[in-house]
Amino acid sequence: MSAGGASAIRRPDDAVDALSAVVESARRAAFWRRKLADADAVIRSLADFEALPITPASEYRRQPFGDVLADPAGVGWIPGPPLGQSPRRVAVAEGADEARVRIIALTRALSLAVPPGDNRASAAALVATTAAGRYFGAEMCAALIRMGIPAHLITDAGSANLAAAVRRLRPNIVGALTPALDLADLPRSVVGVITALGGGASMPSAARRVEILVQNELGVLGCAIDGGKLAMNADLFHFETSANGTLVATPYFSRVQPIVRLDTGIAGLRGRA
Repeated sequence: MSAGGASAIRRPDDAVDALSAVVESARRAAFWRRKLADADAVIRSLADFEALPITPASEYRRQPFGDVLADPAGVGWIPGPPLGQSPRRVAVAEGADEARVRIIALTRALSLAVPPGDNRASAAALVATTAAGRYFGAEMCAALIRMGIPAHLITDAGSANLAAAVRRLRPNIVGALTPALDLADLPRSVVGVITALGGGASMPSAARRVEILVQNELGVLGCAIDGGKLAMNADLFHFETSANGTLVATPYFSRVQPIVRLDTGIAGLRGRA
């Protein structure tokens, strides 16, 4: 797969071993013990793994937090997923290894909107988000700052004209995580725009558009440049398609709060990936 010329990201050679380790970790969590009770104890092939039950995201989100944790002592922090934390959805927890991989996926996508070469040194970013998504927006800012790019975060709460605020700050990179931001009314300084997949209908023709495919419990699954094909993070996730055409994903790296064959509910990717 490619995204506007980006190199394909290939499945790791040890995919079966990684998936077997995920399942082994999952069996230490009460929810997954129940879910996998009738499954074979050992995963020897992709066919073995893909015979395991699929779990809809809606079902997973209804679980008590303690029931989806395989290693409570390994929890380092609760990050801010794109939809925000809510008492109606199970929290997302991770240890240091999971956080490192999640940031790799996010940084990989954001870097595609960064000006190359000498222009990068003077770049500045602004992320505009909904109030619920402000924690994920803050993580985007943190990832940009790690790349050496100053970044500001603003929310659409109480702002009648986000575009005016963007023009005052004159960023080179804009993260648009709210439909309240008019992408067609961005300043000429903007050379890169980051949106969630399908967000925003029009934008300045001179700016590169990076669409990120993001799921609340899993983070960034892939990205596309200027409406091109999706480059999926197949080195970080095992991807499948459900009978209904929705994307099913399993993170190879999840151990503290493992996830096995989660139906993300994301549809319509055929022809994009």
